[in-house]
Amino acid sequence: MEPDIRNLAVVAEKLEQSGIRYSLGGSGLLYSLGLTSIVRDWDVMTEAPKDSVLHALQDYDIEEISSGDYPFGTEYKLLIHRVSPQVEIIGGMSIHTVHGLCKMPALPVSSWNGIQVGSPEVWYVAYALMNRMEKADVLLSFLRETGANKQIIKLLMNEPLPDEILSKIKNLS
Repeated sequence: MEPDIRNLAVVAEKLEQSGIRYSLGGSGLLYSLGLTSIVRDWDVMTEAPKDSVLHALQDYDIEEISSGDYPFGTEYKLLIHRVSPQVEIIGGMSIHTVHGLCKMPALPVSSWNGIQVGSPEVWYVAYALMNRMEKADVLLSFLRETGANKQIIKLLMNEPLPDEILSKIKNLS
């Protein structure tokens, strides 16, 4: 069964109307690439200030939720549309490593059903840092097969990544 994208599409439209750059990540990104058939929620990344996002989505019931304990360093997380799959806005996504705080940029690199989709390179790193290796490995294989965006790899290599992840993304470029 295909996941319902209606709530996601409405949120994306509101963000775009307000000039807020966003990108779909997580299992939604995997789904858009044909790498999974299951979407628990729609993860929408942005680097916009929380007030701007709240203003853009002022017509909706929004709940601020915990962005997770350490190692997460995300600025804010908002839950919209509790109906599955729910929409989560992840503002300033970042993850702590032993070397420092890694910022995961909200870079739209493609479009799927009118939704801006994020970078598989960024989400490979994010999943690896979260120790969600099954999803990380799927994205790493995808990037090895299709090729990685060298500019995004270069950007990620400037983050304080663990050596193992750094060597894997270096091999992609």
